[in-house]
Amino acid sequence: MMIKTWLISIITFSALICSGQNSDKVSIHTENCNNLVAGLDNYISIIAIQDSSVSLKQVTAFLITPYMYLYEKEPIRLEIESKYGKFKIHPDSVGSVEFHVKLRGTTEITRINVEPIKAVCRLSKYKANSEAKIQVAEFKAQLGLVAYVECCGLDATCKVIKFELLRITNNNHATRAINRGARFEEISLQLINQAKSGDIYVFRNIYYECPSTENQRSEDMIFEIE
Repeated sequence: MMIKTWLISIITFSALICSGQNSDKVSIHTENCNNLVAGLDNYISIIAIQDSSVSLKQVTAFLITPYMYLYEKEPIRLEIESKYGKFKIHPDSVGSVEFHVKLRGTTEITRINVEPIKAVCRLSKYKANSEAKIQVAEFKAQLGLVAYVECCGLDATCKVIKFELLRITNNNHATRAINRGARFEEISLQLINQAKSGDIYVFRNIYYECPSTENQRSEDMIFEIE
């Protein structure tokens, strides 16, 4: 009797392979630890109990979004490409992708979540939980916040939509400003230019937008002026 083996389609990058939701006969592996990323080319491997590699004609995929449930719309069939033994898929919205893999006498269904591109907001080199003190001159020289994408091998930024800036002085007097966009507006600059040693500045309710995603909230940032 021929021993059936698990045959793997090689993924694109050398990053750690992570398993998605699996069925009894099919396992799908992603580069992003169990999830796909909206707005990007995602490369996956498919493992199946059969005598040969999983071929493109065996696989179909459908995008399911929250809006489809709300408006009772049909899932959208996604294009899948196979190049050099790799499977590529490009979901353009968050939700989930349902993979249908045809095996002999059956079709196995596996679903993987699609998450948004995530960014990390920074003030110059400083980010949330950096526990760093900033000198007055350096703090006053800043122009705004930047949302850096720190995943998926990308060198990119996302758009900062708005944030709240809070200044707390040594005598616990607090003043705040709402800033639209990444660059400091006049009201924020007024608070920043008042910075003195011992002041605490809090950047909170920071919202940013990446391609193919809705607004997301970044971690709050707290800095002490040295």
